[in-house]
Amino acid sequence: MVTVVIAIAHCDEEGLIKTTMDKLQIALAQLRNSNPDIKEAGLDKIGNIQPDNAFEIILPFISDSNPEIRSTAACNLGGIDDSRSVTHLIDLAKNDPEEKVRSEALSALDNFRIPEILICLINEVHRVKKSRRARQIVAQQLQHYDDERSVDALSLLLLEDEDVYVRIFAADSLLALNRSRLLNVWQKALDDENTYVIEVAKKAIENLQNSEELLEAG
Repeated sequence: MVTVVIAIAHCDEEGLIKTTMDKLQIALAQLRNSNPDIKEAGLDKIGNIQPDNAFEIILPFISDSNPEIRSTAACNLGGIDDSRSVTHLIDLAKNDPEEKVRSEALSALDNFRIPEILICLINEVHRVKKSRRARQIVAQQLQHYDDERSVDALSLLLLEDEDVYVRIFAADSLLALNRSRLLNVWQKALDDENTYVIEVAKKAIENLQNSEELLEAG
């Protein structure tokens, strides 16, 4: 019985390997296709299969002339859990001429946590504003960096960005990094035209006040 079970397990493993190899060959064939939609499907397959050389396979496509393909490549480059992707994603976020590609690269950086990404995010806050999505992504990711530079960048977005849907993300992230020096920022945010931002500001102020009371009691 034990021998039979082992044999079945071995056959299942062989079948899985063959299926994966078949899928990989299909993906590679799709990447050679001239149709951009088929190429994108191939990139997504590589991102799902994640072969050992996924980084090398995907990387050339971030330089493709088609921005849709560059976007898909950036997305999958961020999903393969390879730290070599970071430098290339930061370069795309900084320099690609298409906002969609930059936004996808910024979003893909959320899979990593290194100081260079924080610098990239902060630089994006000070960039000439073109895309709501890029600023939303940045506002959301900055909460993962418990750093005074993150706090300053989020305060700027909260108080000065003209897009309420960016300010909402900034408010949520700043709440996650709440600290006593933000009291004045939150008080200014009480004048925001958006009720959600006002409610977050009230909660943040209340949390700070409760924290002060606990310190005094201690």
